[in-house]
Amino acid sequence: MDTKKIILISFISSLFITIVGALFKIMHWPYASILLTLGLLCSLVYVVLCLMEISNSKKVTGLEKLMWLVGFIFISHITGLVYLLSARKRIITN
Repeated sequence: MDTKKIILISFISSLFITIVGALFKIMHWPYASILLTLGLLCSLVYVVLCLMEISNSKKVTGLEKLMWLVGFIFISHITGLVYLLSARKRIITN
């Protein structure tokens, strides 16, 4: 399977599962913790794959790599969306 498809699927599923898990947690329904944990694991998959692509890229400077790392650590869903929609084309193209 292509890396882009894995990143896209894990990003969308982590976003959906995390939102549903947060709703379950707010409503005090069962299985909220399990959903939030699954969402975190899916998020971890796309963060690791994206950071591997960024670290292997020759077009990205050291400071930009640091910026992507900090962005993925602190605001992973927003940074992942920006990465998928605009920056991936520039970073991956050799």
